[in-house]
Amino acid sequence: MPAEYLLSVDLGTSHTVAVLVWPDGRTRPLLFDGSPVMPSAVFLDPGGIIHTGRDAERLALTAPERFEPNPKQRIADGTMLLGDRDVPVAAALAAILGRVARTAVESVGHLPNTVLTCPAAWSEQRRATLHDAAAKAGYRPVKILTEPVAAAHYYTSRLSHPMRPGQALAVFDFGGGTLDIAVLERRPDGSFGVLADGGLPDLGGLDFDAALVAHIGETVKQRDPDIWKRLENPSGASEMRNRRELWEEVRAAKEMLSRSSVAPVTVPDMAQSLHLTRGELDQLSRPLLSRAVGETQRVLGLTGRRPDQLAGLFLVGGSSRMPMVSKMLHEALGFAPTVLEQPELPVSEGAALAFASPAPVTPPVQVPPTPPQSPTAPHAMSSPPLRSGSLPPVTPGTDETVTLRRGEPEPPRRKIPPKWIAIAAAVVVLAIVLPIGWWWLTNPYKQQPFDDELAPVGDVTAFAAEPNDGIYQVRAWDDRALFAYTTASTDPSGEELHLRALDTGSGEPLWDQDVVVTGGGWDGNFYVSEDLIAFSQEVATGEYRYHFLDWKTGDTRNTVDSTDGTAARSGDLLVLAPLGGNTFNVYDGDGEKVAGWKLGNVDEGVTVSKWDLVGTPDDLEEPSMRANGNGRVWAVTSDNVVHVYDLESGETVAEKEIETVDDLYYGWDNLLYVAVDKETGYDLNVYDIDDELKAFDSEFVESDTPAPDQVKACGEALVCVREPVESATDVYTWRIYNPDKEKVVHVFDDREYRNITPLGNRLMVEHYEGDDVRTWIYDQGFDQVNNDVGDNDFEAIDGGSALTWPASSGFSVSTGNVIGLGRDGTRTALRTELEVFTCDASETRLSCLTLEGMQVFSFRDA
Repeated sequence: MPAEYLLSVDLGTSHTVAVLVWPDGRTRPLLFDGSPVMPSAVFLDPGGIIHTGRDAERLALTAPERFEPNPKQRIADGTMLLGDRDVPVAAALAAILGRVARTAVESVGHLPNTVLTCPAAWSEQRRATLHDAAAKAGYRPVKILTEPVAAAHYYTSRLSHPMRPGQALAVFDFGGGTLDIAVLERRPDGSFGVLADGGLPDLGGLDFDAALVAHIGETVKQRDPDIWKRLENPSGASEMRNRRELWEEVRAAKEMLSRSSVAPVTVPDMAQSLHLTRGELDQLSRPLLSRAVGETQRVLGLTGRRPDQLAGLFLVGGSSRMPMVSKMLHEALGFAPTVLEQPELPVSEGAALAFASPAPVTPPVQVPPTPPQSPTAPHAMSSPPLRSGSLPPVTPGTDETVTLRRGEPEPPRRKIPPKWIAIAAAVVVLAIVLPIGWWWLTNPYKQQPFDDELAPVGDVTAFAAEPNDGIYQVRAWDDRALFAYTTASTDPSGEELHLRALDTGSGEPLWDQDVVVTGGGWDGNFYVSEDLIAFSQEVATGEYRYHFLDWKTGDTRNTVDSTDGTAARSGDLLVLAPLGGNTFNVYDGDGEKVAGWKLGNVDEGVTVSKWDLVGTPDDLEEPSMRANGNGRVWAVTSDNVVHVYDLESGETVAEKEIETVDDLYYGWDNLLYVAVDKETGYDLNVYDIDDELKAFDSEFVESDTPAPDQVKACGEALVCVREPVESATDVYTWRIYNPDKEKVVHVFDDREYRNITPLGNRLMVEHYEGDDVRTWIYDQGFDQVNNDVGDNDFEAIDGGSALTWPASSGFSVSTGNVIGLGRDGTRTALRTELEVFTCDASETRLSCLTLEGMQVFSFRDA
């Protein structure tokens, strides 16, 4: 392990990322304004101070002539004009590195030895400028490693892809401003040498943003030419701020489209939001990406090697997360690239791994702290020691303290005839056994055993044609599974959606349905239940067509055209509702409208701001069936009024003004929870839906963490409130509230916690140990059930067990293990190295889209 801290900095064209390596080998990215990714932007104020990152972006709205978003691109110029001053590029880079240095010092108390990264094609003169910038920022002499070599170290070390000497890896570094491509060869000593490099200095994420803004502009221009004129040619700070806001909205929509098929875009001064679809993004991206693919093929050709002779193609840089990037490279080279969920991070962390000493073969075992155990009862955990002035220990599940008395005289005993003892014993046995037996038979949280391995059910059902990257979806339901994927259509302006239903008992196909769509894109949302298959397409901007299919035949039962872009399923009902509108419509599995109502008044500006279903404990008993609510929906309109409706009748259950639309709402077990941010914490207010939203309880939580950002169910009555931990990514404090006791009954804050998920009436709690995420199980008394169930993300499949399987990033293939987990913490390894696009699980079956086609696997008897 390294003897001291090490800092690695990837100063990119658009963003800067820095990683710290702890003395024990852990790595953790530095956070800037709560994010591991800091804009590489600079702003020179009138006093001569250079501001960096998001501060620079905010100040740019006041004086854009003093702003440079990409100073790294100006390195060959030597100086750049900011306002009325010529500023050396080295000074601008030094300001960015200085910001990194200050953050590192705040984290570990000093500035560690540092490694910086740079493009492979940089000359010695440019590297000297980087050395000069580091010296100006107060760094000791730094080491410089090229970005593709750093990425290669991440690929082989962190991703565990071993490469033999002589094997080659292609690194595709697609950032905000440039594209850099390099092919590296593994040397006998384990280092990497660059065989060939190239790239496109004029192609990056900003070019895609510009294409999307121009595309949005055509719609805005048709609806309101004056608005577009002000956005295209702003004058004054306000209009410049609106233009920047539009670009930020488009950039956020582009990133959202890497995860979903449609994304909203709010255009300043326009009353109604617009939408971008993945189909539109793909259409605009293809000509730009054709250049990237051509350059990749050119650089690879310089090495004399064919694509099938590569050990892999590793995609890094923020723009690599667009699904179309991996899709087109896959089509051109014949194999799937590797791309991560956060492709900005591998270069910085890879450089750190390259210079950190290798860890010992057998690392020391870190045993998590557990309460001491009694030597006479090895499986019973003793009570924690009492602090001065504390109460005696509380028996789990009660409010009573246990008091033990010794030395008191026993009352005189009376002899009881043996026959009465026998009768009484029989009565006691029946009184105990019958309820226990009945409870066991009806207990929704039973732990069912897993098989020894994951077994294929039937043969693979082949794809109808080569899938593209539009949609990969699987929905498992009891004894059936629905598969959905898209392929290119014979109509060049559209694509074909293929739907296949399989019997999960036999693996045999039940039916298939193919639909060609033009003019719009398929939505990635599918709503499936016992008697419902529904999905949607966007036929035009802001206009949707919902398709309702028959589970038995696959035939289309009905189609419904709607302007409602948000939907949710409750049982066999589909709710279509607006954000920014005021009409709710409810449809059954036949696509027939069963209820509908209007809230507020659009003409008066009173519209729906947020809405969701009211959850129920039934959701915990059969999570794989996704019960989704008790047939009620809540909505908050822009006039701060909460409305609760019954879905089947459309009748009002409750209606009342209680908080504001800016607060955090959650409905569970006929209670409505609202978290209201305060200066020194927040109020958790609880309202009774069945009692006309009467105030049920109010708890003030004193907290120095940021305001809660999520409330969700953690048990039949329990709810979890999540508070982000300041200056940390994906780390939270969790507070558990019990309405039966009208108080917060437990707080998870003694570790770096990530996620909490209910497993029936127990909790799966994830926390960090170094870079690993470990999962512990807790019972209803918040006692730890087991020591550790590993570093996997488990999903509950029934009330007593959970499952983990490979999850792909984007539309690339993912390889991983399938592991079963019982509520007692026992793990069952079912399969290693399973390659899939995506999967979904029921209580007994795992249904997957694999490279060969659609396959059902069994992990326990149906």
